[in-house]
This record gives sequence, C-alpha cells and structure tokens, in this order.
Amino acid sequence: MTSWDDLNARARGLATHLLGRAALESLAQAEDLPTLAAELARRGYPIEEGAQQRGTGIELAARREGARRLATLRRWAGRREPSLAIVFEDEERRSISSLIRGAAQHAPPEARLSGLLPTPALPERALEELSRQPAPGAVASLLSAWRHPLANALLPEAARPEPDLLRLDVSLNRAFAERAFKSARQRGARGMLARHVQRLLDIENSFTTLVLSEEKDSRMAEYWVPGGRDLTEALAERAVASGSPLAAGRIVAAAFAGTPLASAFAEPGSHPEGIEGAVLGGVIAELRTAARTDPLSPAFLLGYTLRLRAELLDIRRAVWGISLGAPAAIRMGGLVTAS
Repeated sequence: MTSWDDLNARARGLATHLLGRAALESLAQAEDLPTLAAELARRGYPIEEGAQQRGTGIELAARREGARRLATLRRWAGRREPSLAIVFEDEERRSISSLIRGAAQHAPPEARLSGLLPTPALPERALEELSRQPAPGAVASLLSAWRHPLANALLPEAARPEPDLLRLDVSLNRAFAERAFKSARQRGARGMLARHVQRLLDIENSFTTLVLSEEKDSRMAEYWVPGGRDLTEALAERAVASGSPLAAGRIVAAAFAGTPLASAFAEPGSHPEGIEGAVLGGVIAELRTAARTDPLSPAFLLGYTLRLRAELLDIRRAVWGISLGAPAAIRMGGLVTAS
C-alpha cells in the first residue's frame, strides 16, 4: 500500500506559500500592472526585469512559479512518481485542449498560453512551441513527435480540415481516463486516486451535456466518457434533451446532490468566476473535506495541486481585469480561491 504521509507533509509546506484569498483580493485591487507585479515579486514570484508593464510577462512569471512547485513535488515523490502522473496528465489534457482551441481560433500565441500550468512533460518551452502551431492537426502532430502519451488519441480527428473540437476533447478525456485508471488500479482500485479520476470524468461528462444541450439531435452516447461514478449516461441523456444549458445544469446537479458541485451546475450562468471556476472550487472543497476525514490518503496532495491551478487562474484574472479597467469589485468577485 502506498504511503503518502511525507509527500502530504511536503505539500502542506508548499501550501503555506499559496497566496490565499485575502492576498489575492489585495492583488486584484492593484491600481496598475506595475503595482501588481511588485506585489507578486515581493511574494516570491519571478518577475523579470521589464515585465512589470506587461500582462503576458506577469502571467509567464506565474506559470514558471507554478511549474517550479510541481517540479518540487515530483522530486520528492520518489517511487510514487507514477501516481503523480495522474496529477500531471490532468493538467496536460487541460493545456492541450486549450492549445487546440486556440489554434482552431487562430488566437495569438500569448492568449493560448493564458492560464496554463507547465508540467515536467510539457514545460514552458514546450507549451510555447505548441502555442505557435497554425492548426489543431499541427498541435497533435507535434505532440506525437514528442511521444506524448495522450497524442495518438487526437490524431484522427485533428487531421480533418475542420475538426470537431468537442470530439477532440472527448478523445483526450478517454485517453486520460484509460491511463489514469491503470495507474490508480496499481495503487488500490478503491482508493482516493481512483475516486478522484471518477470525479474528473463526472465533471467532463457534465460539461459535455451543457454543450450538447444547445444542439439539435445530439446523442450523448457519441461523446460519453465511461468511468465516472455519480453521473449516469441516462441522466446525461436527459440533460442533453432538456434543450438549454440552464435546464441541463439543473438536471446534472442532481448527480452531485449534497456536494459543492451541485450548486455549481444548478445555475451554470450565475457564477462570477464562471462555471469552470465554480466547479474547480467545488472539487477543491471536496478534497479539503477528504483530507480531514482520511488524512493518510493523497487528498491533501491532490487538493494542493488544484489550489495551485486556482491561484494561477486568479492571477490571470487580476492581470486582465486591471488591463481592461474592470472595477476592483468585479476582479475580486471572480476569484476561484476560497481561503
């Protein structure tokens, strides 16, 4: 049986360096980007000289600091490093999805990188190279050339002249699920790692229902990712047939009754941080509870990595809120970090 005591202890030490809600609210109220950059530098973020005036430079510093902390966890993991592959590949599938969508939309490279967290397999330089690719197929081909474990799942659809972005997401999620469950089974099929993967798949299937609910004659079976625990395919089909994301969200919320995720899906358009931010906050809250009730599990470690993602997203929100002149109240209201 895998022991997590020391790695959880390390994660607790790293968690003391997270900014926390109060600090992030203060940052969100900064009057300009140089002030924000100075405050982040004072808190240990590696702001390069000349980057204080640029939102992209501040975001780069946040990505690099996040990558440094993940690399620290990896060094401490030792023989448990294969278990951390679940954490890293969860970030990578999110990054790959964002980069593919950015390529399809011909977004500027810096916009495609916004909010991404580098990992050992996809470090900052790799993400930058992927962000410069002209089309989804080029992103998938480059990942394949690098032998990334999720790449092959993308190639058939990505090679099409106009690939279906939702199908690409589903292919990515199915490949992630297969690899994640294989790793989790090796460390206890009924353990926290397996339950965490199930929760991630429930969430991805729920997001799919919201998208498909706006389309005519959509069949959930074509986009279903098996392996979740609480959301059944039958309930998802009913949500898709409801005809709108609002109705679909309320149906999906029943699968998460009694959890923080229920409210996130019940009113999908009502969250200042967006539904993805609300869902991320809900998963963090669930893992915080799990860490208290089962302190020997990797719940704290998993929660820490998601809190790190939330901090990166909150810094991004502060950067672009300041850049666009959004009122401080709106910048603060959209923060994901709860405490």
